[in-house]
Amino acid sequence: MEFKTGEQFSYNQTNYYLLGKIINKLSGKSFDQFFKEEQFQKVGMPHTLFGDSRDVIPHFAPTYRYRNMTEGENGNRQKLVNDYFIFPSYSRTGAGLNSTAEDLAMWIIALQSGKLLKTEESLQRMWKPTKMNNGSQTMWSPGWGLTKFRTKHKAIGMSGGGRSAFLVYPDDHLAIIVLTNLAGSYPEEFLEELAGVYYPEIIKSDPVTYLRLHLKKNGFDKAIELVNSEKKKNPDFKPQEAELNNWGYRMMSENDIKNASEIFKLNVYLFPNSWNAYDSYGEALLKLGNKSQAAIMYRKSIDLNPDNEYGKKVLNEILTANGSTNSSVK
Repeated sequence: MEFKTGEQFSYNQTNYYLLGKIINKLSGKSFDQFFKEEQFQKVGMPHTLFGDSRDVIPHFAPTYRYRNMTEGENGNRQKLVNDYFIFPSYSRTGAGLNSTAEDLAMWIIALQSGKLLKTEESLQRMWKPTKMNNGSQTMWSPGWGLTKFRTKHKAIGMSGGGRSAFLVYPDDHLAIIVLTNLAGSYPEEFLEELAGVYYPEIIKSDPVTYLRLHLKKNGFDKAIELVNSEKKKNPDFKPQEAELNNWGYRMMSENDIKNASEIFKLNVYLFPNSWNAYDSYGEALLKLGNKSQAAIMYRKSIDLNPDNEYGKKVLNEILTANGSTNSSVK
């Protein structure tokens, strides 16, 4: 165990693998065959199947990603390359599903209309967010990674591979599905904006979408000021720590490190007792070359979580590079 149950959250796919073994044991069928019969065929999803880059998939749209070119290739540019991926059969409880927006829409309609679960209570239980021991709410509910439980326009969904995502708005009878074949396009960034085309108030109900739209216009250094202003007008304006953290890392993956650091700074401001918020802010500061401030953030992270071994490693490297080997972290 990496930490006590209910004390922290860390994403991995081990439980999806175990779920597949349970389904295999109880049904006597492989996971993919069971799902084909009990979901895809039952719902009417003719274009949905498991597979990866090794398989021949009818009408498959190949996946691409941008790769930073090496110095000999002119390192100041990015090159569009094929994204080759392998999902072994044992991993397909959590990966390797190919579908279309139309098929997924049929699945969402079937799920909400009671074709896949026996009771409405089962659906609501599945959509209930998990909580930590201290009562704080996570972004996850069983099997769903985008959960936005707010007073109005609650939304539940999932994203994957940085290229596909969807949100279901059960109270609004709305779903937004975006499937792309560009890794790193992150459609989860604009799902709520698309939902706002149908219900404009959705944009205001999602703090991160609202922040993104306004900070792009007015500057990311205004993040803390904007949040404080909105919270005075609307007590429900509460950006989630995990959402801000994920947003910051998406920006860093696009090499927008300066603006990402402002989002991590906001996260530290809003969640001063989160070791992970300080760790992320320290990483961004280090990428910006601000080693002294990065060291302060990593030190704070370790104070809050003495088991942050990676943070200790990075802090030791910073101190050693600065000639402070006698101050290494134990």
